[in-house]
Amino acid sequence: MIDADGVTYPTRARLVVRKLGPTGRAEARPVGIEWRYDRADPWAITMQVIGTEYVYRFARDLLDRGRNEPVGADGFVFVQPLLSQWIEVTVRCNCGTGTCTSVALFSFNHAEIDNVLDVTEQLVPLGAEADQVDPAAVDVELARIVLGGQ
Repeated sequence: MIDADGVTYPTRARLVVRKLGPTGRAEARPVGIEWRYDRADPWAITMQVIGTEYVYRFARDLLDRGRNEPVGADGFVFVQPLLSQWIEVTVRCNCGTGTCTSVALFSFNHAEIDNVLDVTEQLVPLGAEADQVDPAAVDVELARIVLGGQ
């Protein structure tokens, strides 16, 4: 285990953005990805497309499980293995409006996702996330929320 509050890990991906609807077109291009993991939020991992404002935050466990089986079908992020070399992360965009207007498909080499998760596990092993959270701090934050942010 490493002694740090967070880690950042750069990778590359093939991105396909598909606009939904009859006039939708698909564009494919290579992109840089920066993964961030922070002990302050041990269950989440953040994926940012380098050079853009696009940042996606989702469960680290979703990325881990998606290496071996399709997961996340009911949410905005879906992860699945493709053959033996690739892992695909699908992000449904603009779904907060009730309708998804586009879908971004990120294809990663399986080894890249393994490396990302290995780096995060050096900080917090999978399954040990709850050990990073101070129960008293959670109680204080819940009380603050219940009392209307006071």
